[in-house]
Amino acid sequence: MKNRNIYFWVIWIAVTAVSFSLFFFEVGYVLGSSITLQNMIAYLVLSLVFGVVSSTLYLLNLRIVLWVFLAGLAVGFFEMALVFLGSASGWEDLVGLITLFTWMTIGLCAGAAVQLIRYLFKVRSQRRRN
Repeated sequence: MKNRNIYFWVIWIAVTAVSFSLFFFEVGYVLGSSITLQNMIAYLVLSLVFGVVSSTLYLLNLRIVLWVFLAGLAVGFFEMALVFLGSASGWEDLVGLITLFTWMTIGLCAGAAVQLIRYLFKVRSQRRRN
């Protein structure tokens, strides 16, 4: 149980730190916007939420959902950077965040679906044995 508790904190801190760093880098340098204290607080809160969701999935032993969620976050941050680089309409910041949230949601839902299918196959195979 002690290792599990340590991994909970490691996942939470790692996901939070990486998310905050990517937000800071992508908005500050890729988008070129000025970063205010209010923006940094918003990045920190959103990064903490990503960290809490990830570590909660780990504690609930939903490993498939966790990894697909993290993959969705990675794709979302990548797509957000592409939106920041490619668009010059003035809506890059909003479209980039919507893209990040879309991929995050896709990762969470796809992971939950795969986890559910795995669980149903496991239950079905146990019933066949009995």
